[in-house]
Amino acid sequence: MTRFIRWQILLIAGAGVCVFAAMISSGSKAQEPAPTENATSKLVPLTAQDDAPELALLMGDLQRLTHKMALSANEGNAELAAFYMHESLEQLKTIQQQSPVYEDQPVALLIERMALPAYQPFKEAVNAKPVDRARMLTALDGIIASCNQCHVAAHHPLIRITRGTEVNPFNQSFKLAVP
Repeated sequence: MTRFIRWQILLIAGAGVCVFAAMISSGSKAQEPAPTENATSKLVPLTAQDDAPELALLMGDLQRLTHKMALSANEGNAELAAFYMHESLEQLKTIQQQSPVYEDQPVALLIERMALPAYQPFKEAVNAKPVDRARMLTALDGIIASCNQCHVAAHHPLIRITRGTEVNPFNQSFKLAVP
């Protein structure tokens, strides 16, 4: 047996021991009561910064949903764009609840004042009959502009969002389904 294979076996065995130890320790903890609906709907800062969820991960999910919304709008698929708009708005609510203040930045307030109002023209565009692709894309540009303005306000101007419609990295078609 080569030295490399022995190291791989040791690493796998060590990882297994860590997983087993984590399972044992998590099973011995007392179950915490589920939060009430009222408690989760309030926008209050977490008590300790260490308890805060990683905002970049929450925003990454929002970025993925926004990109899918953009790809749908770009294809003129108002129904799919509306679905991703709804999911994006749900993610914004999650961010407000889980990370209302992050690194001394009022994330929930910025979302309330900058992001949420930008979605209204897009909501109207995806509900318009007949479907107007140009209107959807113009409204989408307003959402993206609000993202970038929020990043500037939160002292993160290096994070710049784009439509990203020139590349589709997802294994999903965003074109209208043909019956």
